[in-house]
Amino acid sequence: MRRTVINRFREFADFNIFQYGHEDCRPGYSIGNFVRSNFLIHYIHKGSGTYSVRGQVYELKAHDAFLIYPDEITYYVASETDPWEYSWVEFNGTAVTKYLSATPFSPESPVVYSAENAEQAILDLAQAEPVNPYEITGLLYEFLGALVTDKPKSVSMADEYVKAAISYIHTFYYDTTINVDQISTYVGIDRSYLYRLFKEKMGVSPKKYITEYKLKTAGKLLRETSLSIGQVALSVGFDDQLYFSTAFRSFFGKSPSSYRKEV
Repeated sequence: MRRTVINRFREFADFNIFQYGHEDCRPGYSIGNFVRSNFLIHYIHKGSGTYSVRGQVYELKAHDAFLIYPDEITYYVASETDPWEYSWVEFNGTAVTKYLSATPFSPESPVVYSAENAEQAILDLAQAEPVNPYEITGLLYEFLGALVTDKPKSVSMADEYVKAAISYIHTFYYDTTINVDQISTYVGIDRSYLYRLFKEKMGVSPKKYITEYKLKTAGKLLRETSLSIGQVALSVGFDDQLYFSTAFRSFFGKSPSSYRKEV
C-alpha cells in the first residue's frame, strides 16, 4: 500500500517540501539506478532492505534512515523475506545543505542507524494533509531536529580529509587540469594516503569520483540548460568533445544528444 501527497504550497525558497508519503513495500520491490533533482529521506518503520550509492551497499532495518542526494545514482530494494515499510519526504531549497549539516547525514555517510527518537515526527508528516505549508514544514524541521538529538555526528580526521577533497572537487571540477596531486596538496596529505582514505570512505578512487562528478554535472546541464554539447563539455572540464561523448556514453549508456532528447 502506498500513500503519496504532492505539496502544492511551496512558499519557502529556503526549504520546500515537494512530496511525501508512506509505503508498505512488497517483497523485492526496488527503485533506482537513476538520479533525482531533490533531496529524499526514507525512514524505515518495519522490515529491512538495502540502499546502494557510490559503490557502497548499506544493509538497513527498522528505525534506520537513508538520504538520497541530488544528482546521485542510487538503488534501493526491499528484502525478499522481510520487506520494509517506510515513510519518505522529498525536499529542496537554498538552506537545505545548512540544515542537513547539523544532522548525522553527509555525502560520505548517507545513513543514520537506530534513530527511534525521530520516528514519530516523520510518521506525523507522512500522514499530514497538505493544507498548511507551515505545519508540514515544521514537521520536517522536527524530524531533522530529532536526528540531531538522536545521534550526534562524530567526525574523524580521515572524514575531514575526505570532506575537504570532495569540497575541492565540487569547486574546481570544471578545470581541465584537476588531478589527485592538486587535491592532495590542497588537503595537506600524501597522495597515496588520500587515495586510501577516499577509497575507504567513498568506495571509488578520487580520479573516478572526479570523472563521475563531471559527468553527473554534465547530465544536469543537458537536462536544464540549452548549452550546446561542446559548451557542456567545456563547462565540466573536458576540452575534447569526442572524449567527452565517449565518457558520457560509457557512464549513462547513451550519447549526450540522445540523453537530452529523452529527458
